[in-house]
Amino acid sequence: MPDDSNDHGPRRGVISQQDREAFKSRASELGQKLDELAKRKAPGTDNAGARGAALSQAFKIVVELVVGVALGVVVGLSLDRYFQTSGPWFLIVFLGLGFAAGMLNVIRTATQMQAKSEPLQRSAPSVRDDGEEDR
Repeated sequence: MPDDSNDHGPRRGVISQQDREAFKSRASELGQKLDELAKRKAPGTDNAGARGAALSQAFKIVVELVVGVALGVVVGLSLDRYFQTSGPWFLIVFLGLGFAAGMLNVIRTATQMQAKSEPLQRSAPSVRDDGEEDR
């Protein structure tokens, strides 16, 4: 350690080789710790695109269901007004048809999504269940 009382001597600001090596090793360790901390703080940034795609598929499914029901309501109300029915008979019928059409679209989309993900699922190794016994 340098002596603080002799700051004005000829060796002022000179670091010994041993101190320099110690400083380099501490700086290297600090850099590694910072890298590890950065990796822990930013998990999932690798698959942000996959999350966005899944979110867009979820919105697509919700919109298909809502549009089917809304279209059934609009058609049912329009037919009730046109034929001047005493009750909301067309509304009830077309609301059911709109819901059925929306569910059909949701099932169709989910089936397509499952078909796309099956090759990924097949490539994963199978894991034995806990309750499964060796036979």
